[in-house]
Amino acid sequence: MALSMSAMLALTLRFHVSVDGVDLGGWARCKGLAVKFNPVKVKEGANYLYEPLLPGHLEYPEVTLERAMDKAGADSVQKWLRGRANGWVQSMIGAPGGTAQITLYDAHAKEVSSWQLRNVYPSAWKGPDLDAMTLGIAIESLTLVHEGFL
Repeated sequence: MALSMSAMLALTLRFHVSVDGVDLGGWARCKGLAVKFNPVKVKEGANYLYEPLLPGHLEYPEVTLERAMDKAGADSVQKWLRGRANGWVQSMIGAPGGTAQITLYDAHAKEVSSWQLRNVYPSAWKGPDLDAMTLGIAIESLTLVHEGFL
């Protein structure tokens, strides 16, 4: 049995994203959910067996989301970005970051896992390359920076 176009699109939108309750819709790709612990090795005099480890600074890479554009999703992202840009420009210390919720779903729309990101800001948004001569899909990407997982 062949799947309809909407059914195929639904299978590709496996990540759902919201920031402070603002629904940014479904996304097909999510890159950068990671943490690096950066342990620090300490050389001790007269200790020739091992180098003790101390905790280092935690690093959280940017999270990049990608999807085929649709009207509802694109409108919600643009509205959220406009609000963030206005808050960023009008505040001398910058608008406070939000809390993002990224949820992964399986092919049956059942939740697999979710992540909450602390102090989230948009880092970049990229719209589709507009070329009427191609049959490509209009892809948008949104990059978020954050201070870690909650």
